[in-house]
Amino acid sequence: MPFRPDFILQNRWLPLGVLLGLLLVYGLFPTHNSTSDAYDYAACVRWRVDLWQPHHLLYNITGLGIFTLGQKTGLSIQPLELLKLLNALFAGASLWVLWRILALLQQPLAAQAALLLLAGASLGPMRYATENETYILPIFFSLAGTYYWVRYHLQGKSKDILWSSFWAAFACLFHQIHIFWWLGLLLYFIVTKPRPWAKVGWYLLPALVVPLGYGIALSLLHIPFSQAHRFVFLDFFKGEVETTITFKNFLLTGISFMRTFLEVHGRQLFLLEKNLLYILPALGSLVLLFFFGRKLGVIWRNGRLVHPRVLKTLSLILFLQVLFAWFAVGNAEFMVMVPFLVALMAGCFRFPQPQVLFLPGMALFLWNMSYAVLPNFYFTYSNHACVQDFASRQPQATLLLQDKNAFDAYLFYQTGQYHPRAFETEASPHVLQAAIAQARMDKRPVVTDYSQAPAVISRAWLLRKGTADGFFRNYQFERLSSCPTFYGDQGLYLLK
Repeated sequence: MPFRPDFILQNRWLPLGVLLGLLLVYGLFPTHNSTSDAYDYAACVRWRVDLWQPHHLLYNITGLGIFTLGQKTGLSIQPLELLKLLNALFAGASLWVLWRILALLQQPLAAQAALLLLAGASLGPMRYATENETYILPIFFSLAGTYYWVRYHLQGKSKDILWSSFWAAFACLFHQIHIFWWLGLLLYFIVTKPRPWAKVGWYLLPALVVPLGYGIALSLLHIPFSQAHRFVFLDFFKGEVETTITFKNFLLTGISFMRTFLEVHGRQLFLLEKNLLYILPALGSLVLLFFFGRKLGVIWRNGRLVHPRVLKTLSLILFLQVLFAWFAVGNAEFMVMVPFLVALMAGCFRFPQPQVLFLPGMALFLWNMSYAVLPNFYFTYSNHACVQDFASRQPQATLLLQDKNAFDAYLFYQTGQYHPRAFETEASPHVLQAAIAQARMDKRPVVTDYSQAPAVISRAWLLRKGTADGFFRNYQFERLSSCPTFYGDQGLYLLK
């Protein structure tokens, strides 16, 4: 029997195969280089503290519920690993809801599967589906709201308005950034005729789940309702939100938008230094994108927009989400939903050769697996374990660390405590001088992992103050220990 590619492309199991393949990747290759936030959320679950954080109200308490259930059923797994698995499962569930929406918009199975691959193989979803962060779970609920919204748009059933708003609003309880997704759907009802205000009322009603959720949290935390605004917008009141607009907003937004789809990081240079064969995935991805580019003209000329209102609404949501990410100095974490929105926007068109859409998804999968997912799984980037081992042997030492915040989160997750005398090497000189003077007065060693080795090009590198080099130039160093990492030795030195 001759091989028939069209049989595969038209097979009803093709989208499900793509979904399950991506889910398998998410579950089997969790990162071993978790962020400080990831350790912090897992620590909150392990030590049962800060379970109601207003920025992502239900995330920690959901994690605690699942962790407690696992303990009662005899499941032996640590909170960090469990929460990574939770994110992997919700990423797979998000792809399933995305598939259901695409099935409403697109009949060709090849187009559905290709757009699933495009979204699921983009860096944003792959990165956070393998990590313990707060950005995947709300995407599932926002997509659920979008599913009912699309169904209402196509079928006109009023009950779908209620479900659309409920799930889109519920997403805001897992991360406040999703208010813009909910708002984008609301604006559709405001501008649609006839009788838009009746539909607006229907849409606003289920959104009361948000004040209800915050009200319950305030009650459990014994916070007066008169302080609700300070609790809900805690990051603004604490001054943790950058409100100054500079060139970095534009630069980092562009970089982060690109990194939402494919990995671009200084780590790739280190990979090439280790083995030149790491250039092969890049070449393979570029070849796939080249062939896609050759077909792009045909797709552009012959593609047909069949859902203009859906496209306009999704474009508005995309604009609002990226605009806020720009305001947050190009925060890539606030753009994780972008590939899902782009896939839905592409689903509003009819394509003459839908199988061609597999090419960019395959290119992204090859690139991001090679330069993000697999390195994150196999290599160790930080010296946190080494520093913790040293601190446990010499608890009296004062530590000056290049990534003190990340070490704090790591140590708190492991022990439930913070180091009492740890400082950031980028802290102001007078803070560091005072810490060193106090340590010498108390006859305590001052230990640092500061190094003049070339920095890894990253967002953190772009945002750093750059004061450490000048400060540490005035001191001598005596090596205490070696801490091998992917980037080289990040050992500890006695400051003299």
